Amino acid sequence: MSQTYVRDLTGSKAEQGMDVLLDELPGMLSSATSAYLRLIRRAGRMVGDLLPADMLTGANECCAVPTQDCPPHCVAEICWDACLGETQRASITVKNTSAQTRAFAFTAGNLGPAKVEIVPPAAQIAAGQSVTLQVTVAGAGLKEGETYTTELLVRGAYEQCVKLKLRVTRTAVPQVDLALGDVPQRITELKWYRHWQCTDPCAPPSRTTDDAALRTGDVAGGPPHATGVVANRTAAASATHAARSVKVARKAASRRGAAKKRRA
Repeated sequence: MSQTYVRDLTGSKAEQGMDVLLDELPGMLSSATSAYLRLIRRAGRMVGDLLPADMLTGANECCAVPTQDCPPHCVAEICWDACLGETQRASITVKNTSAQTRAFAFTAGNLGPAKVEIVPPAAQIAAGQSVTLQVTVAGAGLKEGETYTTELLVRGAYEQCVKLKLRVTRTAVPQVDLALGDVPQRITELKWYRHWQCTDPCAPPSRTTDDAALRTGDVAGGPPHATGVVANRTAAASATHAARSVKVARKAASRRGAAKKRRA
């Protein structure tokens, strides 16, 4: 989102120096930091207004000759911190402080490839009256990270200007680093005896076409190595059956021997 602020160029050198110092800070500032900078600028202007004039100008203590300086050529600077492609707008109010109606003309150069539109471009302003200019800057053709400057000229009985500065901020691209390798192991402590550990995988193994779980004879949906478990159970059952058959054969043989002895 774009941010806009205005620098007053009609104040004392101390105030202007403070504004220049603040402008030297990096352009990539958060909205909260920008709000603090605006407060600091206002505080600098208030200090300049409260201090006595002779303290700032170093006037002679014995006698002071009234003097008056010429107004500055540039009275203010409009600064935009803009995102790429956004249209910037501003309004400027021009007042005729003379005692007669005057014709005023308003012109501005381009901000790089962007044209500065002013509405109205000229006006007849009666004594004591004012007109508000609408300034529009299209964002087409601007480049990220570039700063463009120009001047908006106001011509009446004499000429003054408003500086325009447009800084195109760079687009922030979020970046996330992700590290992924073998399946990690979760190690827990057996509660009944504290010298043993249980190790379980944190994720099931990935199933592929050459996985052992898909071999012929595996139990569908069963845990890994289900075939080996079934085979072990079958072998144990076979061994038990064989032992019972031996016992039965021995009993039969002993009965036949006892019957022969009785007949003899």
